[in-house]
Amino acid sequence: MENVSVRREDGTVDVLERGQGDVALDPQGLEQLYWDEIRRATFGVARFSRGGIRLFGLWPVVLRFGPLVDGRRAIVGGLMARRPGGSIAWRADGEQISVAVERYAPFLRGPLWRLQLSFHCLVGRRFLARVAGEAR
Repeated sequence: MENVSVRREDGTVDVLERGQGDVALDPQGLEQLYWDEIRRATFGVARFSRGGIRLFGLWPVVLRFGPLVDGRRAIVGGLMARRPGGSIAWRADGEQISVAVERYAPFLRGPLWRLQLSFHCLVGRRFLARVAGEAR
């Protein structure tokens, strides 16, 4: 598995997690597996509902997303976004599996951002392992 994170001069971040996998899944299936891993990693506290990650599936909106287009959702707001912008994308093309966050403007900074990044990486690793397991 490969994990790369980059902070840009404008304060946005890119995070890429990818691994080898001989499974090909459609974006909707990948997205559902990813949201399920968030729910599982938070013991059900954070859930994807009505276009956003919400506490207990209700309120508040931790991160809000636009519609799924070509395997990607725009990040349009929420408590953990300093401003709208960026996206999250999922891919499993039969050779590689990936989840990529691009140009996300996190609300948290410094050590708190590192904590959020660690959580994202945990979910990403679990997601990659789960998608790879779908091939079996």
